[in-house]
Amino acid sequence: MKRLEAFSLGKKLDQPEANEDSFVVIPNVGYAVIDGVTDRNGTRYEGMLSGQYASLLIKRATEIYFLAQSDPRAPTYMRYRGPKSFISYLTDCLQQGYRKAGVAQAVKNDWKLRAGCTLMAAFVHEGRLEIVAVGDSGIRINGNDTLQVLKPLDDVMGILRREAWQFFADRGENPQRSDELAAGITWPGTVNQLPGSETANEEILEEIEKRALAASKKHLPRIAEAEIIELLHHGIAYGQGNFQNVDGRDLGYGGLDGFPVPERYIEHRSYDLAEVKQLELFSDGYFKLGEGFGIESWEKAFREVEEVDPYKIGAYLSTKGTTAQALTDDRTYLGIVL
Repeated sequence: MKRLEAFSLGKKLDQPEANEDSFVVIPNVGYAVIDGVTDRNGTRYEGMLSGQYASLLIKRATEIYFLAQSDPRAPTYMRYRGPKSFISYLTDCLQQGYRKAGVAQAVKNDWKLRAGCTLMAAFVHEGRLEIVAVGDSGIRINGNDTLQVLKPLDDVMGILRREAWQFFADRGENPQRSDELAAGITWPGTVNQLPGSETANEEILEEIEKRALAASKKHLPRIAEAEIIELLHHGIAYGQGNFQNVDGRDLGYGGLDGFPVPERYIEHRSYDLAEVKQLELFSDGYFKLGEGFGIESWEKAFREVEEVDPYKIGAYLSTKGTTAQALTDDRTYLGIVL
């Protein structure tokens, strides 16, 4: 390794220690970026929010796995036998974490309690660079070959949030209040509103849902309407988990949560190591890729996004926006020149 640049910053401006991103650097062996899933209900394991717990546990497990590839004493189950074997190992490690915390049965019965994260990993194996990914963290190889699998489910939730945000803004609410009200609809969904709250008004909900459904169908014409409606109704907190690691659903997606990940959600690329000169791994907190290599370029791209669309209801649509208290998301960049 000739050069390394690494940067990670949590979204909570007054709580940088709450960063749910993490990364792995073992020079000339392996690299990874891990993005913990934002907790849905305040669940904590070993004093950490579930997303941070998953991120740090998978970080450590990934480090051990990378080092095991060159250790002749390593057990068979830690030997790389394809991308599925690696992801199965990480899944087992997270399941062991549940057992240690005494919540194995609880998380089996209720997905809302599960810890979760995404993974983008690049490691050396038998003269090749193996890329294995689950979720929406990304990688750019040699400055031009990019792999990042974004999930349509986030588009639906982003559209719901945008339509709600715009509805309240059109009624005269300021951006901060529009953001709060939109979050109050997007997070629990349209059918799980607290009685008596401003967002529980049936006429308002019906109008926002109608707009969001029409926009989602236009944006995602091949997605089953019933799945879009289900997600609009139950939102991130009560609906999204019904699509994670589930086969046979248009809005299905993959994530590491201690339970089996279907092969369709495991991304894999393999390169001749001699042909790889540069790697850049990043979490989805970067909505725009840097024009060139390095933290400076990627942070410039980040600032451009914040200037153009801080609320993330336009060109960089998202399920959250930047507020006075928090940025849209944690972000991590890892650049390596081999």
